[in-house]
Amino acid sequence: MGDNPVTFLLQYLPEVLAQEANFLRGVEDQVKSLQRELNLINIFLENSEGERNEHAIVREVVSQIRDVAHEAHDVIDTFILNVAKHKRRSTVGKIFHSVTHANMLHHVAMKIEAINRELNKIYNNRERYDIERTEARKVDVADREKSLNRRRREVEEDNVVGFVHHWKTLVTQLTDRRNPKLDVISIIGMGGLGKTTLAMKIYQSGHVKRHFNCHVWVYVSQDFRIRELLVTILKEMAISDELRRRLKYLSENELQNKLSEYLQGKKYFVVMDDIWSSEVWNEVRSVFPDNFNGSRILITSRNKKVALDARQSSDPYLLPFLKDDESWRLLCKKAFPLGRGCPGELKTLGGQMAIGCRGLPLSIVVLGGLLAKVEKTHRTWSEICGNVNWHLSECKDILALSYTHLPRHLKPCFLYLGVYPEDFEIPVKQLINLWVAEGFIQHTDHKVSSEKVAEDYLKELIDRSLVQMASVRTNGRAKTCRVHDLLRDFCISKSVEEKFLEVRDVKNLSTNASRRLSIQGSIDPYISSNPSHPTSARSLLFRGDDTYSGFDPNHWKWVNENFELVRVLSFKHVDLYSIPKMISKLIHLRYLGIESDALKVIPDSICNLVNLETLDMRGTSLNRLPRGIWKLRRLRNLYTSGPVSLLHDLNPKVEAMWNLQVLSTVSLDLQNVPLIAPTAIRKLGIWFASNESNCGAIDVLASLHRLAHLRTLKIINCSELLSSFPSTITKITFREVYLGVGGGMMVLGQLPNLHILKLRSCFLSNLEVDAEPPPGLTVIADSFPVLEVLKLEKLEIENWEQGRGAMPLLMCLAIKECNELTMLPRDELQSLNALRDVEVSGSNISLKPMLEELQRNRGFNLLIK
Repeated sequence: MGDNPVTFLLQYLPEVLAQEANFLRGVEDQVKSLQRELNLINIFLENSEGERNEHAIVREVVSQIRDVAHEAHDVIDTFILNVAKHKRRSTVGKIFHSVTHANMLHHVAMKIEAINRELNKIYNNRERYDIERTEARKVDVADREKSLNRRRREVEEDNVVGFVHHWKTLVTQLTDRRNPKLDVISIIGMGGLGKTTLAMKIYQSGHVKRHFNCHVWVYVSQDFRIRELLVTILKEMAISDELRRRLKYLSENELQNKLSEYLQGKKYFVVMDDIWSSEVWNEVRSVFPDNFNGSRILITSRNKKVALDARQSSDPYLLPFLKDDESWRLLCKKAFPLGRGCPGELKTLGGQMAIGCRGLPLSIVVLGGLLAKVEKTHRTWSEICGNVNWHLSECKDILALSYTHLPRHLKPCFLYLGVYPEDFEIPVKQLINLWVAEGFIQHTDHKVSSEKVAEDYLKELIDRSLVQMASVRTNGRAKTCRVHDLLRDFCISKSVEEKFLEVRDVKNLSTNASRRLSIQGSIDPYISSNPSHPTSARSLLFRGDDTYSGFDPNHWKWVNENFELVRVLSFKHVDLYSIPKMISKLIHLRYLGIESDALKVIPDSICNLVNLETLDMRGTSLNRLPRGIWKLRRLRNLYTSGPVSLLHDLNPKVEAMWNLQVLSTVSLDLQNVPLIAPTAIRKLGIWFASNESNCGAIDVLASLHRLAHLRTLKIINCSELLSSFPSTITKITFREVYLGVGGGMMVLGQLPNLHILKLRSCFLSNLEVDAEPPPGLTVIADSFPVLEVLKLEKLEIENWEQGRGAMPLLMCLAIKECNELTMLPRDELQSLNALRDVEVSGSNISLKPMLEELQRNRGFNLLIK
């Protein structure tokens, strides 16, 4: 169940009971009874996880559970909404509506009792319909998966183009005589990339056959059993007929001993194809002796963690997607197996289809096989070109195996990627905030933030080859990510099936009872075709096209009337001119994101959104925040394009955003700094908007020492010399900041935890025009003890001087558009043993030979644009 509504409710109900204790008197027993029923149901859901695709009855029961759990969620959220309305009434109004409130409690009690009876009935039907996990059903599931994997291997086991380089690299690594120790080499990547094909080409290579005197290929199923795996490996070896007959009578320990004995002294090569979990390797690793003769084990997996756990000395080999020209060659090879080549009139269409496969060999081979069977006419190929993904349904079944074997907590996170358009670079921080607001993140350790757990979830999806990193931050973490089009299509189709999510555009306007709705392209046609009808959807995401989509006040009325239980409201590429006061009615809102240059004002009523956790106003033209913004006690992330003024006529002891962790980018002065002092803020962006506000910059910056949790600091437009910073800071970004002649760098260099420093358009000289010495970057000896990343951009400096022992841990250096820079500290850079990546763009050409010489001596990666 991608939505996991039962798990969500089990986390949500204790929160409701705690927050609304006074108003829930009279229905507490029913709510606690609901918790007990949900706990039983949750056990059944865990036990039936692998059976849903195979058994119609199980699938139907799970669907009923989902619908009832959603109904329970709706009843509780509607009750909370009515409670909020009751709280906002005057004292006289509360007395007047006391009977209404009593009737509402009675209605809620009756509804929850009915839901409890329904859940109890569903759970008891387990025995009536024999819905239990059995060995026979396990075998059915395993058989289906084996069938899918056979189809995958039949498709993949083709002479895929573009593998020559990978084959040579891996064969060289496998036969390297300089490493006599047993080594495990892994090929990892998304399903359908050709890992098995490449491994088979290596296994069948004459060079490899001659290098090893014992060769074994074994396919590892998802539902592997260690005993069967050991028997399979032994059968592949040249054992005696007598031992072969006795294998079925041997215990697991005896099998392990026999295999280990057989391999003793041999120079062996074992391929373990398609390992899904580290458990497999952990079970068998002890049977492979290290004979110190260069024996090798080759693993293929979709899961990077498997490769890392099995690694001895070699890093995992990530198999990339095919390039466009390789995709086209492979498509031609399959579509025209007799080698006649593609007719000229079909090349454009064929090229479009090849590119549309996004470099995935599996989809290219399947599509090529289809094209080989149809007429070679422009009309036929045009029809296929317009529906490429539809014709690749076979691929989706195979790729679905990766989803099937995801842990429950990752399934909703993966399906949620369907809200983004095709081939879209997804901002990771935005995605994480959305996951948190949706309630997908499960954790009990209060010392670890929800955002950190969400980041771990994303890393696991990347390691499982379901998500690709599109761009990387300077610290090595994903900045943007993307999902392959075929996987995105799977996300959408699976989400519709489970009422988890629907994506709508001008071609597909009708809607279902999904919990989340993503409207892409023009908004007006969708709203016009869907008149007011209250829905239980919890998320509404608008994404306009490249020309932006309009959003007028009538559209707001439609949102408020239809989505009163919404938790996530997002407007991207939308021309939104105002936010109505009625938005305060959406009291369940956790996430509000707006990207619109037209928006200049936020109404004070937004401060009544007591559950708001993320307010993302980047891309708007706001110049101030509402006075009551400090009332939002649950607000964790507040983003603006800056500079946005914070009003400071409030009492911070009474009204403060205690949970605030991100505040960027705002204008601060000495009067409003105390407002953020009590918060748990970790990331702060300050924009000194004018010279007038710069007058107290030093005092403002000095006051940041009150922020005990501050880790990331960004400062824009500061014309005073900086004095000191909290020692907790790990990342600093300065833009248009005056650093003086080394003074500012001296202060920064003493920070004990500073890992990342970015300077853009900063001033490193005296303010006087005729100041001496000429502008330059000065780094004193032994400073920046833990700095790993240094980025210099648009600095008007002529030289760079650095003392010995400075920046000893520097790994990444970027110099962009520093066009006056002609001299680098050659000897000091030469001594940086950790330096691994250097990027230079737009700088003086005289730096090139110096950097190339350094590269030859130090061996770092050099990129010159």
